[in-house]
Amino acid sequence: MKYLYIIRHAKSDWDNQLQDFDRPLNQRGKNDAPKMGKHLKENFDFPDLMISSSANRAISTARLIANELEYSLDKIIENKNLYHASPQSILKVLWEVAPEVETIFLFGHNPGLSDLVSYLTDEPTELKTCCVAKLDFEMDDWNGLVAGTCILKTYISPREI
Repeated sequence: MKYLYIIRHAKSDWDNQLQDFDRPLNQRGKNDAPKMGKHLKENFDFPDLMISSSANRAISTARLIANELEYSLDKIIENKNLYHASPQSILKVLWEVAPEVETIFLFGHNPGLSDLVSYLTDEPTELKTCCVAKLDFEMDDWNGLVAGTCILKTYISPREI
């Protein structure tokens, strides 16, 4: 069994002086991400691997959650191909993960993440900021991720914890 946690970045700031890629988290995002990390630590699986878009708001979310999990920040894999990626582009990143990895925390952006969850589970899903979709996948290798192969086990919102 494989476990895929798809995590949308926390709420970001819309300072018009910055490029979209460089936008930081706003105060709500800075509060929600550690809260989500603590909730994940207390109730869910520990990640074997964390992969994040290299955009500021996504990697900042990943680092705040990693801190709560006591996951080493230097082990977070930053991947620029996850920035505003399509579901197919995200899948290409996941298909390269070694089969020994059982639990992945993946951080990125909409609409790609919501579309990916919907594609993998056949359940229309809208990931709001800092929300987590936990998917279960009953295969031995990540390259088996295709339409309808996952079960949406949990959807977690920072407002509900």
